[in-house]
Amino acid sequence: MTYRAKRTAKAVSKIPTGITGLDEVLEGGVPEARAVLVLGGAGAGKTVFMNEFLYRGITQYGQAGVLVTFEERPDDIVRNVASFGWDYAELMRKGRLAIVDASPAIGGERELSSGYDLEPLLMRIRAAVRQVRAKRLILDSLEGLFGRLSNRIEVREMLFRLSDETKRMGVTTMIAAEREHSGGTRHGVEDFVADAVIELSAEPGQQKIIRRIIVRKIRGAGYRSGNVQFGIDARGLEVYPKVPVDRRRAATRLDVRKRFGIRGFDELLGGGVPEGYMLILSGNTGSGKSTFAQHFIAQGIREKENAVFVALEEPTGQVEELAAVHGWNFAAWRRSGRLDMLDVPLIDIRPDEVLYRIVNAVRAIKAKRVVLDSISSLRSATMDAEQVRQFMIQLGEFAKASGVTCVMTYLVPGVFSAARGQLLGPMSSTDVRLSSAVDGVILQRYVERQRDVRKILTVLKLRGVQHDTRIHAYSIGPKGVEIGGVLGE
Repeated sequence: MTYRAKRTAKAVSKIPTGITGLDEVLEGGVPEARAVLVLGGAGAGKTVFMNEFLYRGITQYGQAGVLVTFEERPDDIVRNVASFGWDYAELMRKGRLAIVDASPAIGGERELSSGYDLEPLLMRIRAAVRQVRAKRLILDSLEGLFGRLSNRIEVREMLFRLSDETKRMGVTTMIAAEREHSGGTRHGVEDFVADAVIELSAEPGQQKIIRRIIVRKIRGAGYRSGNVQFGIDARGLEVYPKVPVDRRRAATRLDVRKRFGIRGFDELLGGGVPEGYMLILSGNTGSGKSTFAQHFIAQGIREKENAVFVALEEPTGQVEELAAVHGWNFAAWRRSGRLDMLDVPLIDIRPDEVLYRIVNAVRAIKAKRVVLDSISSLRSATMDAEQVRQFMIQLGEFAKASGVTCVMTYLVPGVFSAARGQLLGPMSSTDVRLSSAVDGVILQRYVERQRDVRKILTVLKLRGVQHDTRIHAYSIGPKGVEIGGVLGE
């Protein structure tokens, strides 16, 4: 007999975690009144993750919470979370938080044996949930509860019972579990029982821990898959979600041009860079790439377009000083909210974090122009060539979807001069295959002629735009860039 649903199934509702950036990955939050398994090895951040879920729920969403601890004593937990500014003692005094102490010193719940009855523990949890009218519950951790059980069938049955009972209480539950070195869980059944599985990982970098999060599953609801980076600081967690892009909303406009404000240069580009384009200024050291990029920022401010400058090589204070040499007051524009300057440390760089910061800065001041100086620094840090390329592709998709025009500088070695009888040096614009990931490439080089070193540039590519393909000389003076004549004429 064919089965027919008698009524439309109710969609899974979600509640926000309150953890910065995480709810974007979860597309709204975790399933309400369901069990969420938080997996990870030692030091992955499981305890901080779950406690922030609990704390944000209480303080931001008015959802009281219960913490069940199987390993640490409550006093230790209160002291530990205080380092993030979370005052558990005050929340308990206000009746918004309850802690159930199931640590080894209290009742020995971790000394489980075959046929162990969970009911006494469940009674204590129910009482705490009723006491504060809790909507959020965290259990830290399964190892403390089931660590001595070896029978997988028993563990699975107990987990089902625990999950079912917490659902009956109407609470959204997070349960911490250890991820083994082999990649599996301690008992091999934990992730099958839970309605959602979130895995945290951590690995050592040069100077700090590199952390990643991946959503393994959420039954009946959508989420973003793939590895996402996150960090832990004095305020808690910050997740750096991949930039969501709707390609159908691409806002590239060939009829709207973004000028540099350099006489003669905008004409080479056919009037300027089309809105939403990604343009690379590629050349040797000292060829003036950064000065061109600063022109682009200054012209945007003159045209009442806010901008974001991402400093990947020099501190932003030094960028402001160099811009002031040409009469551009970056510091004043930053103070007035017209310009945002982002310092990006290159050691243990996290590309997801950089993208996240750029996107947030653009949205905060409604910027229409972005400069990255210099993309080549990303590769010289801890990103390989393919990671830089993927970073650029994702940034480009965001720019096109948002109508933001990006100008990036790129340092290319081996273009300083030309051999005897050769007019130009090598024509390589980048060495990480970035030209196919951007819309425009301008190559800046040196050429030695008659005991003089001259700066020259060529517009190698400007997708879909009629542009000047000739080689032009240029110089840099007190007022910035000055475009000269065509080389050889």
